[in-house]
Amino acid sequence: MRIQRPTLEVERREIDATTRVATDFEAPVVPGASGVRVLVVEDDHDMRVALREMFELHGMSVDTAMDGVDASAHGLRVPYDVVVSDIRLPGMSGIALSRSLQGRSRPPRVILITAYPEWKVVQEAYEAGAVEVVRKPFDLGKLAKRVVQAARDRANEL
Repeated sequence: MRIQRPTLEVERREIDATTRVATDFEAPVVPGASGVRVLVVEDDHDMRVALREMFELHGMSVDTAMDGVDASAHGLRVPYDVVVSDIRLPGMSGIALSRSLQGRSRPPRVILITAYPEWKVVQEAYEAGAVEVVRKPFDLGKLAKRVVQAARDRANEL
């Protein structure tokens, strides 16, 4: 028996209802987004799909992972510009993932997202190498701009 994937419109409504994020998928493309390699790490399926689709609509190349362990394996094989990860993940947290990626010769920029922005956790995220911590719910368009800026900053490190 084949399971039919819900249409994109149904997924968008579900995502809007669960994340309370305005999702304008017809928004203009963020300048400089084309070609940016992004890894999205999110255990919530709807959020992971929303982020992937939004980044792809901006012309970014996107891979996804459901947890930090899978993401760490991706991060060792692919030279990502930016990793966008939830902080609370099964297996390996986004903070531990960020720390593990910093050992690379040219680590990706890490943007962590969280619904629980406790001061101590945010401080730990920055100490682990995150360039930004974004609080849920967030605006998808603004996050796309942050990702592009992080990729530009990484490119300028050369």
